[in-house]
Amino acid sequence: MSSKADHRKPRLVFFQWDHQPNANAAGYLLLHMQQQVKCLATHFDVFVVNRDCDYAEICDRYQPDLTLFESGYRSHGSRRIKISNTNTHLAVPKLGLHNADAWCDRRAGFLSDMEQWGIETYFAIATMAPEYMPAVRENLFVWPNFIDPEVYHDYGQLKVIPVTLTGQAYGLYPWRQTVFPMIRDRYPCLVSPQHAYESKLAAQLLSGEAYARALNASFVVPTCGTMGGEVVRKHFEIPGAKACLATERTAAVEAAGFVDMENCLFVDGRNVVERLDYLFAHPDEIRRITTAGFNLIHSRHTLSHRPQIYQWFMLNRGLQFGEKIIQSGPFGDLTKVRRISKQESVHIVGQASDRVLLKQGDLLLQQGRVEEAKHCYLSCLDYVSYLPEAKLRLAVCALQEGDADRAYDLLVDLIKVTTIEYGARDPDPVEWAYFLLALICRGQFERARRLKNFYPSLSHDEFRRARLVIAELARSADGVVSGRHGIDRKSIHQLPDRTDSEWLAWFADTLEQCRQPDFASVVRQVRAGASGGEKVAPPQFKPDAGWRLRVYSGIDGLMIKLRLNGLRPNVPPLPEFRYFWHLARRLVPHSQKAQLSKIRLALSKRPLGTGN
Repeated sequence: MSSKADHRKPRLVFFQWDHQPNANAAGYLLLHMQQQVKCLATHFDVFVVNRDCDYAEICDRYQPDLTLFESGYRSHGSRRIKISNTNTHLAVPKLGLHNADAWCDRRAGFLSDMEQWGIETYFAIATMAPEYMPAVRENLFVWPNFIDPEVYHDYGQLKVIPVTLTGQAYGLYPWRQTVFPMIRDRYPCLVSPQHAYESKLAAQLLSGEAYARALNASFVVPTCGTMGGEVVRKHFEIPGAKACLATERTAAVEAAGFVDMENCLFVDGRNVVERLDYLFAHPDEIRRITTAGFNLIHSRHTLSHRPQIYQWFMLNRGLQFGEKIIQSGPFGDLTKVRRISKQESVHIVGQASDRVLLKQGDLLLQQGRVEEAKHCYLSCLDYVSYLPEAKLRLAVCALQEGDADRAYDLLVDLIKVTTIEYGARDPDPVEWAYFLLALICRGQFERARRLKNFYPSLSHDEFRRARLVIAELARSADGVVSGRHGIDRKSIHQLPDRTDSEWLAWFADTLEQCRQPDFASVVRQVRAGASGGEKVAPPQFKPDAGWRLRVYSGIDGLMIKLRLNGLRPNVPPLPEFRYFWHLARRLVPHSQKAQLSKIRLALSKRPLGTGN
C-alpha cells in the first residue's frame, strides 16, 4: 500500500528577485510575479526565496527536488538577490529562468549568472528568446505567458466601450504607433496613459480585476507583440476577459492558436478602419469572434496549461544516456528523444525587425559599406535604444572608420550595463574582447595587456584572438597564442564566421585606420607566420597616461597580493568605471562585518552574570 508521501508534489525552491518595490509603482509587475508562483504551485510545493542567501543553507532547510533561479530581469524597481555557495548539493537539478524580454540588454548578465551558478538548462517567458540567444538555443525552453482565470474571465459587464487602448506605444511598438492613432481618431475609446514601469504614476493604472473588468466592458481591444513579433500577456488577457482581440499577424501569435476572423482580428495600418467598421456593423460577428477567442484562452493559455517546467523535471529524472529533451513548440509539451534522431526543439522563426536590420547591416559591413551598415544598426536603436547587438556593431564600425575613442565609449557603456547596472560577475566575452581591442587601437596597449586576465573565467574565440594579438605585441610568453583558453563562454553576439587569418587581416587594417601602423605591422607578421620571414621589431609603447592610472592598477594588484579577491570590484581598475567608488562600497560592509565579529567574540568570552 502506498503512503501519502508517495503522492506528494515535488519540492521546488524558487530564487525569485525581490519585486516588492514595484507595489508602489507598476503594481501589475508584482502581480505577474505572484502569478508565476501560483502557476508553479499547480505542480510543485513552491518555496520562494527573495532575499540574499546561502544556497547550501536553503537546500538543507527545504530539501528541494528542483531549484529555479530567476535572472536577467530589467525592471528598475526589483532587486536582484545574491546567492552564494551554489556549487553545493549537486544532486539537486538547477534551472535558470530568463524572466525578461527576448531583446533585453541584461541577457549577458543572465548568461554570466548561469555560468556562475553552474546552470546549463534554461527556461524563458519570451517565445522569441531562442532567436535572441542562439548560443544556448539547444538548452533553452519556453515557459510562455498565461492568464490567471480567477482574474481574467467573463464578469458579465455591459459592453459600453467600443475600443480600449492600453499599453505602451513608443518606438518598440511600431504597430501600435500606426494603428492606435487611426482608431483613436475614428471611434470612442477608453485610453490608458503610458506611464513608465518605475514611475509612481504607474500605480494609478488599472491592474488586476479592475483592468479585467474594463476589458470585459469593451467590444474591441488592440495590442501587438512589439517589433520582435512576441506574444505578450495582453494577447491572452484581452480575449481571456472576453473582449475581441485585434492584433498584428505574426508567427508567434499564430503558434498560440490565433486565427483571423475566427478567434481574433488581424489588422494593420492599411485595413484597420475598414475591418473595424465591418465588425461594428455586424455585432453578431464580434460576439462570435470574441467567444471563440475566450474559449481558446481558457482551454490553452491559463496557468494550468503551463506544465513545461514540471515536464522537464519528470523527464530529466528518468533521462538515459543518449537521450535529450526537446520542446514541440513555444506553447508545446516537452518530450525526450534519442540524440541520434537529430530531432530538435521547434522554435519560432520570426521576422523581428531588429534581427532583419542586423543581418542587412552585417552584409553591408562585410562588403565594406560601413556608412550604410551604420544606418541599419542605428535604425535598430529606434526600436530598442539599448540593444547591445547594435551597439557592439556600431563600435566595430567606429574602429573601421578609425574612431577608436567612439568605439571605446560604446564598449565601456556595454560593459557597465552588465557589470554595474545589472551587477553580473563579468561582462559578455565578445564585448570584453572588443574593449581590449579598442584600447590597442587607442594606443593604450599596456592597459590592454594588464587587463587581459581581469576576468579569469571568461573565454571565447574572439577573446582568444584578442589575447593572441596582445601576446604577440608584447613578445611575451604569458599569453595564449594558440588553441582555446578554456571552454567558450556563451555570448549574446553572433559575429561573421572568419578564419584566424581573415580576422588578423581585418584587425591589421583596422589598426592602420586608427593610426597605429607599428601595431598593424606586427599583426600582419603574425598572420603571415613567424617562420621564414624577417621579424618586425616590437613596437615602442608609450606609457599610459600618468600616475593616476598606475595608482588604479597598483591598488588592484595590492588587493590580489593581500588575497582580498572577494572584495575586488567586478569592474576594471579604470576611472571611467568608478573603480574606487565600487571598491569603497565593498570595503565598508566588510569592515562592519569585521567589527560585528569582534563584538560577538568579545561577548562570547565575557563571564556570565556580570551585569550590563
